[in-house]
This record gives sequence, structure tokens and C-alpha cells, in this order.
Amino acid sequence: MRHIFLLIIFFTGSIHSFFAQEAEKLKKYQSTVSKQTYAKGDTIVVGESGKNVFSAKKKYIGIFVKDKKNVCGYTELDSTISGSKCIIKNILSYQEHCSFDFKHSVVFELQGPNNKILYMPIEKALQAKELIVFTKPHSWKGIDFLDDRTIFLLNLEYSKGASVDNALKYCKLADPAKGKAYEFNQDEFEKEKNEWIKKLDAARKQVNLKDTFIIRVPVYLNKYLFEKGEFQVFDNPDAYGSKPLKYASDSKVLFDNYKAFSTIKAAKPNADFFLNVNTADYNGNRKAYGEIKAICTSITKDPTVMVTADNPGINILHFTILEISVVDSENQNYNYIGTKKK
Repeated sequence: MRHIFLLIIFFTGSIHSFFAQEAEKLKKYQSTVSKQTYAKGDTIVVGESGKNVFSAKKKYIGIFVKDKKNVCGYTELDSTISGSKCIIKNILSYQEHCSFDFKHSVVFELQGPNNKILYMPIEKALQAKELIVFTKPHSWKGIDFLDDRTIFLLNLEYSKGASVDNALKYCKLADPAKGKAYEFNQDEFEKEKNEWIKKLDAARKQVNLKDTFIIRVPVYLNKYLFEKGEFQVFDNPDAYGSKPLKYASDSKVLFDNYKAFSTIKAAKPNADFFLNVNTADYNGNRKAYGEIKAICTSITKDPTVMVTADNPGINILHFTILEISVVDSENQNYNYIGTKKK
């Protein structure tokens, strides 16, 4: 019995030793995905959490913390730390490990926010876009985003509608919680209606045709032309392209000078990274995200939709593009790809 007990201890220890093999410590590491070289002591910045299809809770795919309850001692980070700066304490190269995510991987041991120690299998984090590689070179300040509120105000200018008839609609867009409350208490709205008419009148003076707006839309990139240093843009009716794009329930946007912006300038390192972390569809297109700086020149009715007494039709807002900036992050903040200017 004693020999069997010792054999079990020896066997268990061997298994643990095999799967928890000590990592080789590296001073530097060049990523196969981003092609960037990272060194001990460098500062890196965390992006948004990737989409973990195995968890209803928002978790990072490529950032881990120690967890004694987990069979392997590590679990995915489930608190959001996007935008946080982390310092690389150690660069660990594993061959064997009990965690599938660490096995045959280079793992960064990080000093995270609030002195939390984090572990990042670097290639996995890059593939999930949970690490900022290329930052946007600029941000447009002082320009309105084209959202439901600004579209409503532009359409109101086009239709010459009266503020008194549209005050509640504006309230629902400007203050959704209050607008919903008014739906169940019309008398309360009537008491405050004049105040909302004044707010709408003031807003109408601030948003006009011929104004410049920032428009956020999906952009599908096709081939990268290395000799020109630019991506071809796939003309997509459900994303950025030459056809009217559904942008709100009662409105579409149309970029009248799309042909002049059917390519995007991109430096080779940015292009390589984008191609590495995105799988092309069967047409060879990869999804990105664009911020378009454009002037609203006019509004017309969609000729494909019949206007009747019960159906006001769909408005098409026409824009002249001044500049488009494309990134590989849904929140529009990072992993910059390129720009095209007028």
C-alpha cells in the first residue's frame, strides 16, 4: 500500500511538472501578428474586450488573472480595463502548460491598473484586437456626429416642420428617459411643452444643411495594392459605398463623391496587421470601420419609396466627403489603418 501511495505521488508530481513547465524568460519578443518588437519594461495599452463566444459575461479573450478555483490556476479577466496602460514585467515563453491558452505561447506578465498582475498570451490578444497597436493620428473636435438627433433636425429643416408639432419627438431623442415618461403622462408633457419648444428652436439654429458632420459606417476593404500603398474599398450597399445607405429609420445617407474615395491610403505595417487579424469573406473583403468627415449638401426623397398620406417616404441625405479615416476597432478609437483626403 505504501509503495502504491508513493507511486501516486510520483505520478501526480510528474504530470504537474510536465504541464507546468517553467517558462523561458525573454528580454524581447517580436510578434508574428503585429510585427512589433516588445521588451521588458515597455508600456502597452489595452483595448476593448474581444467577443468571447463561450461566455455571456464580458470577458477578455487574451488577458488572464490567477485564480485558485480554476483547475489550471488562471481565468480570463472579466473586468473592463480598456484604455489602461500596463507595464511588461516579464516576457514568458512556454512550451508546455496546463492552460491551452499558454501552451506553445509567449505570455506577457503585466503590471496592470491598481497593481493587478495580468497575463497576456500576446498573439491571442492581438488577434482579438484587445491590444492597441496603431493609434489614430487625429480626432475631429467641435464637429457634430450624424446621429438620430442631428438627422431629425436636418429633416425638420428640409420639411419646414413647426417646432410646436415636433417638440415631443425631439424630447425622445434628446432625453430618451424623459420622453418615455411623457408617453405615459401626456399631461406632464403639456405642462413642459413650451420649454421643449424653446429647446428645439435653439437646437434648430445649431444644425443646418451645408454643415460638416462626422459619419460612422462599416467599411469593407478588398485588395491592398502594395505598389500604391492603398486598399481598394468594396462598394457595399449595406456599408460605405456608392449607393444610399440606411442610416436611421426614416433616412439614408448618400456620398455623392464616393468614387473619389474608393481607395484608402495605408502604410504597409498597418495594412499587414489588418490583413493578419481579419479573415476575408468569400469575396476577399475584410470589415473595418470608417469615420467620414462630410458636408450635408441637400436632402431628397428616395424615388424607390412611394410617398402617400400614410407614408412620408424615406429621405436621402446627400454628402460631399472631405476625408475618411478607417480603423480596425468597432469603437473607432484604435488600430488605425489609413486615411483618404480630398
